[in-house]
Amino acid sequence: MQAGVSLVEVLVAMVIALFMLAALMTVFLNLRGTVRDQERLAALQDSERLVMTMLANTVQSAGYFPDPLNQVAADALPALAGNAFGDFVAGQAIVGQSGADGASDTLTARFVTASGDGIMNCQGAANTSGASAAYLNTFAVNAANELTCAVNGGAPVPLAGGITALRVRYGTDTGNGGNVDTYLSASAVTAGALWSQVRSARVTLTFANPFAGQPGQPATLGWTQTISLMNRP
Repeated sequence: MQAGVSLVEVLVAMVIALFMLAALMTVFLNLRGTVRDQERLAALQDSERLVMTMLANTVQSAGYFPDPLNQVAADALPALAGNAFGDFVAGQAIVGQSGADGASDTLTARFVTASGDGIMNCQGAANTSGASAAYLNTFAVNAANELTCAVNGGAPVPLAGGITALRVRYGTDTGNGGNVDTYLSASAVTAGALWSQVRSARVTLTFANPFAGQPGQPATLGWTQTISLMNRP
């Protein structure tokens, strides 16, 4: 006759089962945390790539106009003054402003497109007007930590969130040697009347770190890219 299971054996089995359940829960929670961290990292990397691609495409297009054989830059890109984002002399392709008291910088790049040529402004719109169109593309960071873009002085449109600062240094050919010899802030370029000598923009975006609450993690992460102006005269 088979003996029954004692109460002690039942209790031991229950304790073992509880330990196994606790171990499984620990593995599950760790796995879920890892997946969540991977999702946050992927979202951050996607945001970094997206905004840098937008900035690069816009800055590289600065100074472009459709018919350089029959038109000079000074005519295609006339002088513009009295703007919140900075003034342009005739032919100037890019301008910036240094942020005051730790505020973010702004960057404005302008170009002219022909209808249907596929060149997009910083909001992703192309010219389908049937005529040439000029675009002034102004990048800034707003109080909600969003990188924004305004076209032709219009309302800024958020491009990406989680961005705490925009800093720009302009690669400048101060010696007229044909190459960048120094990187200057927008205020320094303006003070030296050197916008016509700017050949590149070194853009640094500061992102809020999604892992900032974890030990040893900084509050923010920076991404820097140097973008050449492809359409200098």
